[in-house]
Amino acid sequence: GTNQLSSNTFTKDGYEFAGWNTEPDGSGTSYSDGATYIGSSTTLYAQWKINVTVTFNANDGTGEMADQTIGYPGVVLSNIFIRDGYVFAGWNTEADGTGNKYANGFLFYEETPNITLYAQWTATSIQSITTSNCPATATAVYDTRDNTVYHIQKLTDGRCWMLDNLAIDLTDATVQSKLTPATTNATTTSINRLLNGGGSTSDKYATTGVKNWVYDSNNYANFSYSAPLINMASKNVVPANAPSGGKGYNEVGGYYNYCAATAGSYCYGNSIDKGTSSGNATEDICPAGWRMPTSNTTGEYAALANQIYGSTGDTTDATATANYRAALSLPLSGDFSSGSVDSQGSHGGFWSSTRYDDNGIYLLAFYASNIYPSRDSSRFFGFSIRCLAKN
Repeated sequence: GTNQLSSNTFTKDGYEFAGWNTEPDGSGTSYSDGATYIGSSTTLYAQWKINVTVTFNANDGTGEMADQTIGYPGVVLSNIFIRDGYVFAGWNTEADGTGNKYANGFLFYEETPNITLYAQWTATSIQSITTSNCPATATAVYDTRDNTVYHIQKLTDGRCWMLDNLAIDLTDATVQSKLTPATTNATTTSINRLLNGGGSTSDKYATTGVKNWVYDSNNYANFSYSAPLINMASKNVVPANAPSGGKGYNEVGGYYNYCAATAGSYCYGNSIDKGTSSGNATEDICPAGWRMPTSNTTGEYAALANQIYGSTGDTTDATATANYRAALSLPLSGDFSSGSVDSQGSHGGFWSSTRYDDNGIYLLAFYASNIYPSRDSSRFFGFSIRCLAKN
């Protein structure tokens, strides 16, 4: 006879009704719900397809990931959550990591009706990063000296770069207690000179311990050579014309004269027009395992420029400049000169480890539409610092 199949009223947790079949395993004749059935009396078996809802929980991270309804063969897990100072370490069915573990990229399939997968995080210090384990995408890590979060990334030149300006306050007593060769790219001798001073005005060492930069009209120039000076007043300022799409915070961070930048190891002389420096800086206030880049036409700032816009030299091309600034997320930090912050939002400058002459040091300089990978400036100025992994 001819029969109209009644609408299904069966339910099965975690499954969606998928029609009828003359065999339980679905190998017989199939019928949709409400279809016309022609034939003698028989048993029709409800067919089911898995309908699993997977909820993604950031687990102290940030970001949005929509729930997914999956069926066989499943869904490839792909995290977009982030957490400052941590690296994503996979998924788990328990927030504390005691449940089932799944790696990112895993083809996930489960027949439990509703599952929550919790992002797992591993705290990662910048001191533990090398070029070989540097991530290919911007990743947040923390500095063990003050817990400041920085973003890092391996760029097109194959080097691992910091994407934020260094922001360590060397005058903070708690930070000072954590400055050791295990945390900082400097020897114990240099760190002691940085913090406590020592030596005479005629030798290469700081004559007084690190100080916050306060303008002294009678002694400014001399003091700027003979002591490590910093200014943190603009630490959290994001200056005008920050690069769009930057991976870092685009904040100013600290201004450091060269004596401070080199952890008290490069503080030769005390004259504004004459120093006795020689050679390049080998120590600095970057985290251990990191250092200031080299400069001049064969330096690392220039090599990155060559990768980005095809030249190791200066450029006034707006697009090339934008691409370079975006790659490193460079804010127009300005500098500290003549006793005050100058030109924020107008230009930026980053110290290098490369000597120019008795008075000057090579640095990366840039404006909104200009990049100069091998400029130089007097070492009594306060400029920003970026670091890159040593190995």
